[in-house]
Amino acid sequence: MMRSGGQYRRLGLLLFYVLTFLLLWEWLRPLQYFTDTGHTYFFIFFIALVFSLTFFRVPWFIRFPLSLGFILFALHWIFYDGSVFSASWLALLLQDISQNLSYIFSGMWRDMSPLFRTLLFYVLLWLLVYLLHYWVIYQRRILFFFIMTVVYITVIDTFTPFDASYAIVRIVLFGFLLLGMLYLERMREGEGFKSSKKLFAKWFAPLVLMTAAAIFIGAAAPKTDPVWPDPVPFIKTAANGDFASSGNSKVGYGTNDESLGGPFSEDDSWVFTWQGKERSYFRAETKSHYTGRGWIEDEKAGTSIQLKDDQLDYKWYEESVRTETRKVIIDMEPSYRYNHVLYPIGTTKITLNNFFAPLHMNSNTEKIVPAGKTGTDIQNLESYSLSYESPVFDVDELKKISIDSEEAWSKSHEKYLQLPDSLPERVRKLARDLTKDQDNMYDKAKAIEDYLGSSDFSYDTKDVAVPKKNQDYVDQFLFETKVGYCDNFSTAMIVLLRSAGVPARWVKGYTSGDFAGTTADRKRNIYEVTNNNAHSWVEVYFKGQGWVTFEPTKGFVNPEQLIEQSDSQQGGAAAGQKEEEQKNAADQRQQTEKKQNNGEKPEAEAKRNAQADSTAESQGDNSFLWFGAAGFILLLAAAACLYYTRANWMPAIVTARLKNRRDDTVFFKAYEELLRQLKRKGMKKQEGQTLREFAKAVDERFQNTDMTSLTLRYERALYRKENAAELWNDSAELWENLIKRR
Repeated sequence: MMRSGGQYRRLGLLLFYVLTFLLLWEWLRPLQYFTDTGHTYFFIFFIALVFSLTFFRVPWFIRFPLSLGFILFALHWIFYDGSVFSASWLALLLQDISQNLSYIFSGMWRDMSPLFRTLLFYVLLWLLVYLLHYWVIYQRRILFFFIMTVVYITVIDTFTPFDASYAIVRIVLFGFLLLGMLYLERMREGEGFKSSKKLFAKWFAPLVLMTAAAIFIGAAAPKTDPVWPDPVPFIKTAANGDFASSGNSKVGYGTNDESLGGPFSEDDSWVFTWQGKERSYFRAETKSHYTGRGWIEDEKAGTSIQLKDDQLDYKWYEESVRTETRKVIIDMEPSYRYNHVLYPIGTTKITLNNFFAPLHMNSNTEKIVPAGKTGTDIQNLESYSLSYESPVFDVDELKKISIDSEEAWSKSHEKYLQLPDSLPERVRKLARDLTKDQDNMYDKAKAIEDYLGSSDFSYDTKDVAVPKKNQDYVDQFLFETKVGYCDNFSTAMIVLLRSAGVPARWVKGYTSGDFAGTTADRKRNIYEVTNNNAHSWVEVYFKGQGWVTFEPTKGFVNPEQLIEQSDSQQGGAAAGQKEEEQKNAADQRQQTEKKQNNGEKPEAEAKRNAQADSTAESQGDNSFLWFGAAGFILLLAAAACLYYTRANWMPAIVTARLKNRRDDTVFFKAYEELLRQLKRKGMKKQEGQTLREFAKAVDERFQNTDMTSLTLRYERALYRKENAAELWNDSAELWENLIKRR
């Protein structure tokens, strides 16, 4: 029977460890959704290793090297190349740790490297495992950690893209089982009855059934719509310090475009300056999948195109297209929080001026960022120069490509015709009506562009609606509001183009900004670009020509050159007239851009939707959020450690406070503190138990008579009213030995 009971207790102990491990695992699952943390499976393996070593009671001199060795192996795998047994990477590791420690002491928290943050996170997990071990195995309590897990997951679900629907179910299952089993253990230890398989079955079976029933009812019960308004817009507004905007987003580039719509407020914060001769739009990325509410793109599915010797081997248009070689120099604002390249279409060469970092382009989004481990800690590219081939499209050649011709597009560009099944039929009908009299792709595109530029539509950034639930973003703009900014116009044009059979995609980045002077040698102009210049536009694919830029947003002028060869072949006065028209057009473009430098944020306005508002987190913000969350958890763990280890450090504080006092009340205070300390160590005075009976039980535990001797003196001071100060003077050392005893 003893052997059977021991096996049961061992099995129950294993169940405790497994359920605790699964609860802690839930803290790691969301990391990839709101931080730039990768390789989360290393963290999972690590906590599994530490739990296993603790369960099998591996001696500390084996457990510690194994755990530390795993951390070093993981750091090497993630951040270093070469052999793990090489001493060179260890020297680099120690150098990195030393440098980051100096950042901590200097208060430069955000300058810490990803490697050091990862190391701190491993230490945090290590502490958490031992803290949970103490809570579960010794205290038989897990309610606090269970509540914190629920709070953590709900906050993450509200403010990040992480969907906690299944996570909540798992947490309830693991948490309720663990709470029920720990309650049984506390009851068994308090009542003193023995464990048995029969008792376990009687307790565990109803517990599982009740937990399963609670989960089933919660999943099957109807859910009402939220009663309280979404707090995310308010929090965003508070963070920006702009309560006057009624929760509006500020203009600027962001990363999430899943839910477009809503107003925004202007922001003239500087983003970058650039030097060059001709104006151009600066691209950040493209997106091709329209959902009915916004734009998404599967960046992970795209191939990586590496830049070799600063050269970008990528074709936006065919060799038959005439181009003009241009060069620009870009200087980023130091606080800009993205590390992508901002570049004109046709870029062929990118040279970083301040440091070396290999660059690569994602073939799906055409976003260019630093590649590999070198670029992970780069906030932005600071300063770089680039060369690009600006296209000069022949309109006559573009007009030769019709929808019905085999040359319209290739199979690789079919995704640029995608439309959601939920798109209202009246949108498709409008596209057909607008383009039915046109026999080629270019004229169809111009017909749609001209329609959006008509007096029926208005440009506005304030009075802009948010689509209702299940309402299509483009349908609302085209048929109901007809008021919006670049996101509305560009998305509407792309949807209409695709409905008419013309492949197109959505591009986001910045306009050319404001003229700010010339360089000292007067060879280049200088332009300043702010968040107000964030913008989105349209690119249409013509097979045999390439990607052609279109600008449907009212008040903005297409920076690309579209000419008709027939005009250029005319001589004399006609040629002079054409040159004069082009000059006037250029002047008008510059004036228009100066007037319309309230730009758009093709991203931040998109965050009007409750859940999507929380998803627009930059890499810099993500890493800061991750470190902030880790720091909060570390402080929480430290506070919990102090609380649950107070039996070890509290006596020193109490002793320092009381042992040198010699007044008439100190004996009574000291004896009460002793009873509290004994309770912390598991020796609680039971109700109805006399002080002498309790003192005898304590002496049996410590195998001496100190507690009885102290109690007799305490009773003399309490009941006989003898001189308490003298009795304390004789008892202080005895009391100190008792309160410090482990």
